[in-house]
Amino acid sequence: MRKFLLCCLLLALTLTFYDHPRVFPYTEPLLDWLAEHISLPVQNNSSVITRKVQKAFYAIGQDYGSGQQEALARASADLDSLLRFKRDYCQNGDFHPVLFGEAMQRACEVLKQYPGLKQLQH
Repeated sequence: MRKFLLCCLLLALTLTFYDHPRVFPYTEPLLDWLAEHISLPVQNNSSVITRKVQKAFYAIGQDYGSGQQEALARASADLDSLLRFKRDYCQNGDFHPVLFGEAMQRACEVLKQYPGLKQLQH
């Protein structure tokens, strides 16, 4: 029984901290469940929002090619990247060499759902 619990713990930790796109479909339900049932400290709100945006960007990327998927993954890598992406491409309207048209509109719509992103930056 002890070995079984240890294996479950190792599996949960691996799924939680391994951020490879192929593992997202398995890690996201686990992380969503943890976020709902465990209270997170206030300073971790940026990581929760970043994780949600990563999930949304991953879903958007599935409709497009690998170049767009990589660009969305880089844009959602951390809070600073998200803020830079939102400022440059969603607010200023700069041209992104890989993301444009519908892909850019969908990404900006996701970021509009989180108007307080800038306040989370430390």
